[in-house]
Amino acid sequence: RNASEGSGEERAHVLRLRSTKRRTIERQEMEGRRRKDSKDARRCDRWAVVVALVLLVGPSTSFYLPGIHPVDWKAGERVPVRAAKLSSSATHIPYDFYSIPFCEPEDGPQTFAQNLGEALSGDALHNSEYNLPFLENQTCTVLCTIDNFEQHPKFRRFRALLKEDQYRANLRMDNMPAVHLVGATTTDGSGEEVMVQDGRGFPIGIKYRKQYFVTNHITFWIAYHPKGRAESMIEMNLPGEMTDDVTGRIIYVYVSSKSIQHNDPKGGDCMNEEGYQAQEAKGKVTFTYSVRWYQTDQPWSTRWDHLLALDKQETEMNWASIINSLAVALCLSFVVALIVIRAVKRDFARYAAEELDDELDFGADINMSTGWKVVAQDVFRPPQHPEMLSILCGTGSQLFWVLVLVVTISLFGFFSPSNRGVLLSSSFVFFSIFGYSAGHCASSLYKKFKGLNRKTVIFGTAFLIPSVYFGQFFIMNLSLWHAGSTGAVPFSAMFTLCLLWFGISAPLTFLGGYFGFREEEEVPPCKVNQIPRQIPDKPWYIQDWFLLVCSSSVLFSMLFVHVFYITSKIWLQEFVYIFGFIMVLLLLFTVCCAEVAIITVYLTLCAEDYKFHWRAWSMPASVAVPVYFFTTLYLMNSMPGGTTLTHWLLMNYMFIASSVLGLVGGLIGFESASLFVTKIYEGVKKD
Repeated sequence: RNASEGSGEERAHVLRLRSTKRRTIERQEMEGRRRKDSKDARRCDRWAVVVALVLLVGPSTSFYLPGIHPVDWKAGERVPVRAAKLSSSATHIPYDFYSIPFCEPEDGPQTFAQNLGEALSGDALHNSEYNLPFLENQTCTVLCTIDNFEQHPKFRRFRALLKEDQYRANLRMDNMPAVHLVGATTTDGSGEEVMVQDGRGFPIGIKYRKQYFVTNHITFWIAYHPKGRAESMIEMNLPGEMTDDVTGRIIYVYVSSKSIQHNDPKGGDCMNEEGYQAQEAKGKVTFTYSVRWYQTDQPWSTRWDHLLALDKQETEMNWASIINSLAVALCLSFVVALIVIRAVKRDFARYAAEELDDELDFGADINMSTGWKVVAQDVFRPPQHPEMLSILCGTGSQLFWVLVLVVTISLFGFFSPSNRGVLLSSSFVFFSIFGYSAGHCASSLYKKFKGLNRKTVIFGTAFLIPSVYFGQFFIMNLSLWHAGSTGAVPFSAMFTLCLLWFGISAPLTFLGGYFGFREEEEVPPCKVNQIPRQIPDKPWYIQDWFLLVCSSSVLFSMLFVHVFYITSKIWLQEFVYIFGFIMVLLLLFTVCCAEVAIITVYLTLCAEDYKFHWRAWSMPASVAVPVYFFTTLYLMNSMPGGTTLTHWLLMNYMFIASSVLGLVGGLIGFESASLFVTKIYEGVKKD
């Protein structure tokens, strides 16, 4: 009975265990189903949110980047013509389009809103009296008539601009600049006409001896690409005529100009190519214009190609410059490789062998008679004037990241010429934002130098270099304002610059400095002796002046082709759109600055000169000197014309550009040399 009772209790216990296990499994299954249902519910919620967003976005209208949105014009629709400015590649002092006698709108010229970049470049747009309906040709349409032209209140400015020569009136149509058309030529074999152009805008007149002649007739040559049914007919080569419902997009805008004395009051004789007299700038002057629309199969996406594309000679020159820069970079890389792989390793092997002979004890004072290792306990001594070095490196960091970001974004087409002024505006905005980088770099570097004047460094980083540039810009602006030029920046743009500086850049610099000083202090690989070591005399080829000449010459040799090409293009007011080449050149310049700094620092350390900080910064930064002098001399000697004000503006522009290049190169050299010195002396500590 006991056995049966025991077996019954065991069976009951087993049954209870099975029941408990079953309930546990059921509970787990229920919990799993609940979690799954909850997960499915959350997934459904996510999909519901996605569907809701799609439904909200679906009815909305898609958009293009600013300035890149194509406009479809209907037949007969008026296409506005904007009056830009009077510019000269000789003087580079722009003036307002209506600052000379010309046909003004009845209600007076109206100025359209402009961004910061347009204001800084003096590129203001006004409305004009030109009436250009889409696809409607016009011949000798009278714009206006000015009586007693020589007595006009603005005639004095007109005569002064003709004396300085090469001033052109710039027009824009559908966000495309009007390019001056010299003529057309037929290519061999293809039979297609090729437009011969000589830059943007048309000449306002000409001075011949003591006489002044005015350009009073222009012809618009407008290429358009049809859309819709007309485009299908063109693609399929179907016959048919254009109807009033035709739409199209403007591709090219050319203008041809001439001076003609009208005998017909209605201007009907403006198309005479022979036997006409030029219109002298006096008496009654009638302004006329003609319009010619012609069809092209070029798509809208290629409308800027004829202005931005490089010819064969320019392409070969850019590639030759890149190959030259690459060769310089490879030579410097070979020298650095010899230093790092052979010289430094050989030094380590020699020092290790001497340690085995108990001739050197790194736990005690270092008594080496020669070599870079002898200054191990002095090389990490803070440099002279650490505040200024920190400020220069901080500002260099700010400019470096602005340059990298601008060139990178430009590669994706965001800064195309369609977006007028966006490149310049974005540069100032990026400079303000990267004030944080400047403050962080300067403060962390100054803390590494164990400096005590922290406020001086932060305020100097925020205001020293920007104040120099702003002061220069302000003086140039006063000079342009005194000359009556539209290149003088208006008060609103000056206020915007001050707002970016004091409202964004300076606070972010202070914020970056705050976090930079809060970082942990870096411990140098080797301790610093309290008594500085005496620096022995160095041979002439390791003197600072010789190293500066060699460093600046090497870096300038890799830059000079592109520097001359870009500056001459800008000075001649032509488009420069070679951001791919500029990006490659920037990478090679970064590599060469780092290698130049490493080589010069290693050579001076081997000569037992441990003061490498300023040397590492100044060697790459010295490239600013030849860039400034040689480019300024090149432009003054090779570019036509120019006044005293023009030459003074040129020197100021080149000073700003070359100093920016020097600050960026100095930062790269200092950071690279500091990393190199730290790494080799970490090896000393490990030995």
